[in-house]
Amino acid sequence: MILPTRDCVFQTPGYVPGEQPQTTDFIKLNTNENPYPPPSEIFEVLQGELSKVRLYPDPVSTQLRKAAARVFGVSHEQILAGNGSDDILNIALRTFVNPGETVAFLDLTYSLYETITRVHGAAIKTFPTNEKFELDRPLICPEAKLIFLASPNPPVGQHLNRDYLEETCQKAAGVVLIDEAYVDFSAENHLDFLAKYDNVIISRTMSKSYSLAGMRVGFGIASIPIIEQMDKVRDSYNLDRLAQALGTAAFESYQYFQQVWAKVCQTRERLIKSLKELGFFVFDSDSNFVLASAEWIAASELYSQLKDQKVLVRYFKHPRISNYVRISIGTDEEIDRLLEAITQIKMSH
Repeated sequence: MILPTRDCVFQTPGYVPGEQPQTTDFIKLNTNENPYPPPSEIFEVLQGELSKVRLYPDPVSTQLRKAAARVFGVSHEQILAGNGSDDILNIALRTFVNPGETVAFLDLTYSLYETITRVHGAAIKTFPTNEKFELDRPLICPEAKLIFLASPNPPVGQHLNRDYLEETCQKAAGVVLIDEAYVDFSAENHLDFLAKYDNVIISRTMSKSYSLAGMRVGFGIASIPIIEQMDKVRDSYNLDRLAQALGTAAFESYQYFQQVWAKVCQTRERLIKSLKELGFFVFDSDSNFVLASAEWIAASELYSQLKDQKVLVRYFKHPRISNYVRISIGTDEEIDRLLEAITQIKMSH
């Protein structure tokens, strides 16, 4: 049987997420999860929700959005809750872009932007980063109905130039979505853009900084008119009861997570220093991961040899970064094990 698949779907390679091992004996430094669990007290909210699972959840995640509003410093009416921030990206695309219209993003960034744009049947315009993988000019694309810009931008993990981002927002004819998935591991964000530009959406996730990757909780933050239109596109009941309850409780433990973020950043700086001592080039990072390469070993070989030692890092076949591995920040013990493994590999070369 020939399936009546849309051409844009049939011709699009599927998004490839980081490897999820089926055993528990790996040190998992490949998917940028938070290495520390949420505080145990947030799970106390679950018992009351488990008895209600026969009932639909709040379709608009009211309590979660109100808790998020307190943290983000905006009205809850400016917030749309999503099934992870990936849901927010898809909702924005479906809200503001007709098939055939243009979506713009950088040539090296979160690869899901390309996947969802192609599946939607929209046209793609990519803009080059420089040899340091930086945005070295504003992204000006008058035909773009939607611009995706991640800051910090994976896989390098650095913030984009703030002045260029601001000029991009000023001159955009369409909507600019600033993806802040990793922003809590840095000292800056772009929430202030919301008061200046009515065409800006900020996306956030609780997967990384709030240790809830398994629950899939994300947000779009924008002007009320933008949120009102996106809410029409959102799937009904897009967050289940448990996700809403845990997300709300996690925001109420904000001070705990601030301490976790500081610990991750401290470990990140130690990892960068240690990798450099082992002969690596390492980019500075505003995220919970680093991008590194070494002349003494190919990145693909390092990935394979680390995997043999039950340490998972991320290797990309993208030609611009095929000499690099991306390493998530784990606990100090996990990073010690990684460094021991790399030292052993280097000694054998």
